[in-house]
Amino acid sequence: MKKLNCSSCGATLEVEENKEYAVCKHCGSRYKLNEDLNVNVKLDDNMKEVLNTGLGTFNHTLKFMFIPIIIFVIIFGLIVYFGFINTSKNKNVVENNQKQIEEQINTRQENVKKEMFNFQFMHDNGTKSAFFLESTLDEIIQSNKTYDRKVTLVFNGKEVINESEIIDIKHSLKGNYEVSLNYDEEGYINKIVVNKIK
Repeated sequence: MKKLNCSSCGATLEVEENKEYAVCKHCGSRYKLNEDLNVNVKLDDNMKEVLNTGLGTFNHTLKFMFIPIIIFVIIFGLIVYFGFINTSKNKNVVENNQKQIEEQINTRQENVKKEMFNFQFMHDNGTKSAFFLESTLDEIIQSNKTYDRKVTLVFNGKEVINESEIIDIKHSLKGNYEVSLNYDEEGYINKIVVNKIK
């Protein structure tokens, strides 16, 4: 222990090592000590208040530093959350648009297939002589070989799909015939109806 004198009353101050403050046991004055304990500063009531206020301000500042940090964390969290939601929404919108585009493409492709299939028979509707009707029967035979969809010939009320039977009808044609086209639920020609005009 090192001994110093109190500047207020002259009493001896007993200072323990590794202590920052010394208190006079006689008058109660407090002293802040430096590291080598040779210089001492008396802490009067004003200085105590300044020191306490400074520490209080520091503690107060620490408390208020947490508020902006918490606000920042909340805002950052909201940005990430809503960014994720918007990304998810955008992903769903893109997926829905992609599905709609694919459906439109499939619909167009199906319409093109239907038009191509039906086109081969479109000129066959109406009144035909035996000569022109032969080409219609050839188209039915060729179509049934080419496409998965089969066209049925309805000749004078009798349904025929077999190639040999259609060829037999072709060889028996004489005079004029009324030809009409029938369509299935999907819009494909599925029957060609031929009736002899009397």
